[in-house]
Amino acid sequence: MSVFLKFRRDMEVAITQCIASTSEYRTQHGVSEVPSKVIESLVTQHIAPLAGQANVLNVPILKGKPDWRRNATEVVFRKIFLDITIRGDGDEIYKQIEDCLDIVLHCSATDVDLLDNVTHLSFVEELLDVNTTFACEKLFDYVEKRKAKITVNLVPGKGKGLVLLRMCNILLRRLSKETNTVFCGRILMFLANTFPLCERSGVNLRGDFNTDMIGFDTDEEVDADPKLTAEQKEFYKTFWSTRVYFSNPPTIFEGENFKKLQKGTNRITQKFQVIAEKEAEVLGARKSTIGTKRTRTESSITIDEEDPNQAERLLSEINRDFQFPRLLSSRELLDLQMEDCRFRRIVIVQYLILFQYLNGFSQAEKDKTAELLSARGATKQSLVQPNYILKDEQVKWIEDTRQMFLKLLRSTKPHGNLYTDIILTILTNERHWIIWKASGCPTFEKTPITMEELQKNWKNKKPRLSAPPIKYRYTHGNFEVSRLYSKHTQPLSDFMLNRPKIPTPTEVIGKAMNELDDSLDPSKERFDYANGALLQASRLMYRDHASLIYKVYGAKKEIYKEMRSRLNEPSSPMSVDEPPKSAAEQVLEFTIGDTISEDHVQAEIQVLTKAKNIIIDATSIKIDDDDAHANSTM
Repeated sequence: MSVFLKFRRDMEVAITQCIASTSEYRTQHGVSEVPSKVIESLVTQHIAPLAGQANVLNVPILKGKPDWRRNATEVVFRKIFLDITIRGDGDEIYKQIEDCLDIVLHCSATDVDLLDNVTHLSFVEELLDVNTTFACEKLFDYVEKRKAKITVNLVPGKGKGLVLLRMCNILLRRLSKETNTVFCGRILMFLANTFPLCERSGVNLRGDFNTDMIGFDTDEEVDADPKLTAEQKEFYKTFWSTRVYFSNPPTIFEGENFKKLQKGTNRITQKFQVIAEKEAEVLGARKSTIGTKRTRTESSITIDEEDPNQAERLLSEINRDFQFPRLLSSRELLDLQMEDCRFRRIVIVQYLILFQYLNGFSQAEKDKTAELLSARGATKQSLVQPNYILKDEQVKWIEDTRQMFLKLLRSTKPHGNLYTDIILTILTNERHWIIWKASGCPTFEKTPITMEELQKNWKNKKPRLSAPPIKYRYTHGNFEVSRLYSKHTQPLSDFMLNRPKIPTPTEVIGKAMNELDDSLDPSKERFDYANGALLQASRLMYRDHASLIYKVYGAKKEIYKEMRSRLNEPSSPMSVDEPPKSAAEQVLEFTIGDTISEDHVQAEIQVLTKAKNIIIDATSIKIDDDDAHANSTM
């Protein structure tokens, strides 16, 4: 027996024993996955002695030649994979395939180096080729779980990166976008999370379009249908004749195609407006039948930044029971599709995408794009676009129609405003991606600075940073405050010395009495002046003689009582059963009257005189007490 056959036989026995041990471990411990430490110990015990440096079979290896045991081990693993796949598609079969893939993954590691680092992905690619779509989804579950180990030292442009990209693209071409939508999305998300943003393999650099058009009924078939009215036939042909430009937008600039697009779009817009008006009328009728009860309107719905799942819930409510991701082209269904708000949303969003593409051919947008590209250092666009410039009337029609579509989109329930804002945000981000692709997909990563450059920058900045700061042009923060404080002003103490002294209550009363004696003003004005002087004197008395205020106003009450008794005026009535009130309450209830006469002025003068005497007597008593206290302390 040759050395190769003996090596292959022993390696097959070793791998089979490893798989049997993993199955036994899962059964004994009741786990779905075998730990990596167990896989490592099995490889070290059974496979490494044959294919590693131990070389227990003493396989001759020529110096300077590659080790052929790697290829032989790969052949053995491939045979075992095919044998396991032929047995069926039960759960145990998938577990054994995953165990065998884990063994290959460990053997392909850099520190083990028993197989090439791309062997693991090559086996996964071959298994995907020989299995059904259902089995491929389970295998892809394994790829997602082992993503961290598979993508170690992955370089996008070579080695494992190319194998992984080819494997996912082939699998995507096998799947149906209608029946395997979720699976396709998982593959695309896996690629997006694995490869960097600047990787060009997933970017349509040339801007090529998918020109595969959905089949629809021809004009002859539509005209021959007796079930449709003339208006329905015309609208069906108009609607689907404009769909050609969505699959291949550059054809719009050929011949009279732009005018045809305008005509068809205007007809579709009118149809959408009529349907929107009918829905608004129906919605208004429903509201009128329900009543005027306040309900939660759409404008009151706001996105809570602390709840990231709220937007997802609103979108799920918008797309609830939506089962038709593609357009149905049957002529008998078009009227029903037009009544569906989701169908109209799809058409409007497609128009918004098309109009964003067409806006790129206006002169203003071309200049803006050229400016952005020059700022990024790109001299030539990588996108292949027609050499066409829109006319002013064409740009105006595009903008007017776009605003009309946005208005229709916002009025479409449910959550029209939220849905429209999301679409506009996506289109804005798409515009940024277009500029990035046109500039040649520059990398987003910046190379780390070296220590030499860091020291050089530090030396250049050190003199500037260590230098004393330049004197600020304003001494007090800004111009106005600096101008205010720079003037020569009088100190506050001087202001206080020159400030007029606060008059005493007796001075206020004396000045008021002199003014009243010489005044020829009407009684009302003289009365108000006297009453104001008394109030001012009372406020000045509050600091030193607060107890006198009660006496002053008590005297005022007595003076007015005497005046009323002299003039036979009625005093404030008092019930017999009412208990007697305190002096303070009587003072508070004291009223002057509605009519002011000269008697009231004379009464106020008497009040001022009485108040002055009260203050003078209290002041003299206080002075005597102070003198007696001073003599007693001496």
